Amino acid sequence: MPTVEENYAFWNDRFDWSNHRGDVWSREWGGPTNQWYWCVYPRIRRQLPTGTILEIGPGQGRWTHFLLPYCERLVLVDISHRCIEVCRDRFGKAAVECHVGDGRTLSFQEDESVDFVFSFESLVHTEILDLTSYLKEVARVLKPKGRAFLHHSNLGHYPRYYGLVNGIPGSLRTTLQGRGVLDFDGWRALSVSAEKVRRGAEQEQLTVHSQELVPWGGKRLIDCFTSLGKGTAAETKVYENHEFAERAREVKTISDAYEIR
Repeated sequence: MPTVEENYAFWNDRFDWSNHRGDVWSREWGGPTNQWYWCVYPRIRRQLPTGTILEIGPGQGRWTHFLLPYCERLVLVDISHRCIEVCRDRFGKAAVECHVGDGRTLSFQEDESVDFVFSFESLVHTEILDLTSYLKEVARVLKPKGRAFLHHSNLGHYPRYYGLVNGIPGSLRTTLQGRGVLDFDGWRALSVSAEKVRRGAEQEQLTVHSQELVPWGGKRLIDCFTSLGKGTAAETKVYENHEFAERAREVKTISDAYEIR
């Protein structure tokens, strides 16, 4: 599964960003604006507006564009030099502070200096050792009442299933996945599950407030949105949202119906 080095090689050297800035990944919602207002913003709105936001893995600024009006200071970190350069050009050095990271730490950021840590559709490719390192760093940089919203893999909840799927010869596996017989793994991190992230956060004295498990391109709940932070411990609310994909299709259908041509 993807290592930091493999992620860097793919997103910095091989992936073709030339025709879009990641907007293609919002097509099931009818575009990034729809996905922001109907998917991302409702899940983080209680943390906005705020002082300092740290975004992990912004790519070329797909969500940065929406976060910018909601904070006094916006800090970006990505392992891709190319993506960080695009963000600098797109948003300007005065608007955002950009860093090339190592995929494991936030060493550039001072202790207790961030109000809200945000990551969406990036850490799904991060394996548990590196994700655990990030949790340690999140605990360090968050202010005493700071919060975080992290989108990560839950593929590790299904090791037997994806072990069997990956054992099927490539051409047959691709055919069966294309027909919807088998689920794709979306290049998710197989070592990561919601439970492992929850335990890792608690070891760093972080409180996990909620975890929402969602499908991503199949039937199984291979992704997780974890909301966590510093403060009083509370029982974690775990929500299995099997209708997540149907919600996206509904939003796109309604948006298309009201589009002005």
